[in-house]
Amino acid sequence: MKKTKIIAALAIGLGALAAAGTANAYSGRVKSACKSDFYRFCPSYKVDSPQLRACMRSAGGNISSRCLDALADAGEIPRKYHSSKRNALR
Repeated sequence: MKKTKIIAALAIGLGALAAAGTANAYSGRVKSACKSDFYRFCPSYKVDSPQLRACMRSAGGNISSRCLDALADAGEIPRKYHSSKRNALR
């Protein structure tokens, strides 16, 4: 899968979560695994805010594998898109 398709898939997955608002807060594991990504890409947004979710969605293909693993394990993004991204980077 091409990188642009992977980024689009991540955007769709994270976008659905943004639409749900803060009712679907990030899990503790996601917060821990994605902390450096949050600060790297979206330092001015509060965790669990719709703005942070939108910012992380725009970071797409730059999100770390550790964060993507946690997001996939939490069911926040489809695992098939994460696996494709990982394979594309090899």
